[in-house]
Parts: sequence; C-alpha cells; structure tokens
Amino acid sequence: MPVTWPLVTLGATGEDVKSIQYLLTAHGHPVAVDGTFGPLTRAAVEAFQTSRGLTADGEVGPQTWPELIVQVSQGSDGDAVRAVQSQLHSRGSGTVIAVDGIFGPMTAGAVTGFQELLGLTVDGIVGPQTWSLLVDGYLTAPDAQTAAQRTFAAWSEHNEAAARKDATPGAVAQLFAQTFSAADGWSFEGCQGAAGHIYCSWRRSNGKELRIGVEDAVVAPFYAADIVEFT
Repeated sequence: MPVTWPLVTLGATGEDVKSIQYLLTAHGHPVAVDGTFGPLTRAAVEAFQTSRGLTADGEVGPQTWPELIVQVSQGSDGDAVRAVQSQLHSRGSGTVIAVDGIFGPMTAGAVTGFQELLGLTVDGIVGPQTWSLLVDGYLTAPDAQTAAQRTFAAWSEHNEAAARKDATPGAVAQLFAQTFSAADGWSFEGCQGAAGHIYCSWRRSNGKELRIGVEDAVVAPFYAADIVEFT
C-alpha cells in the first residue's frame, strides 16, 4: 500500500491537527493540543520546517509529514505516543485507549489490530506506513454499517482509494449481506464466487450497473478487486 500524506493547513481542525500539535511538541516546538490549526500552530510548523531545512510555508503536507512523524513502539513514551493513542482512540473501535503517552500492551494491541485489518506487516511498530494510514483517515467509521455505506458510496464513484479506507471484513460482510442501505437508487442484483473471489452487482434505475469484486478474506483483507460500470 503506497505511503501518502494529507495536506493540513491554517484553519483545519480535527485529529490530524492534534497529531501535528503533539508531534511538534515532541520535537521541541511546544504548542497547545486543541485540534485547531491556528496562527500559533502555524508558527510552530514554520519553526520546525526551518529547523529541518524545509520550505517554511506553515503547511503540513508530503514534505513535512515524513520529517514530523516519530517511529514509536512498545516501550516508547512521550508526545509522539500520545499522538498515536489519540488517533486510535478517535476511531471508536470498542477498545478504550488512554492517551497517557505510555506505549504499553493496550496500545500495542490497538496498533497491531489496525495493521492487521489493513493488510500491513503486523509488528506493532508505528513507522511511516502505519503513521500515513492513521493520519490519512483509514478505519474511521464508527461501526460496520457506516463503514459499509461509505465503502459502497466510494465504489459507486469508482474511487478505490477511498473505498479502501473503511473496507474491513465486517464492512464488506454487511455490504454483501445487504444489511445496509444502498442510496441513490441502487438495487442489489446478486453475487457469485469464482477462483477465490466474490463478485456482486447493483443496478440503478437509469440502467447503469456496478459490479464489485473482492478478494477472499481467507487469503487477504477485503479490498476492491474490480469496479466495472456497465450502461
């Protein structure tokens, strides 16, 4: 899975801003962790960028994230661990992660669970790839039904990158079992399996058909294998 980074700028709010604020503090550029990218956070970003020889534009994107993240694993402590814990806690997976800056067994279990669902190397180490998927919005759906709805909506727009963000086994199981609501006039046509894959089809009132294929969960996570629209 490729490593990509979101662009976070002045005026942004949310969990990624908190991560930036925790990480800035970890690098010796302390700033309040309030989830709001205001002028003080931008000034701290600029100071960090200058210290690393980057263009001091105050924006956290593909050039700044790799310098800002800190690899952490069991036994680590501090603000970089808090950033990871806060990201995991925000996902509402049912496991309450204390944002205490101590990378203990509970945090390690949450990290490995996140890695396993996304088909990553399950090593409990939060390095560049795991960091990128945390801050790029993977597995943020609060429950399997919401994840199924998001996944279907992304597939219906031929957006496989977005579909991967919530396409957990539970989400796709609901999708193919039709225990969610397919919006915008889509009707379920049926599924069939072949050579380790499952293919299901939906049709709209205008005659367009969406065919989604996923790999068998026994050998791989449920990711989109193909997206074909017929007219």
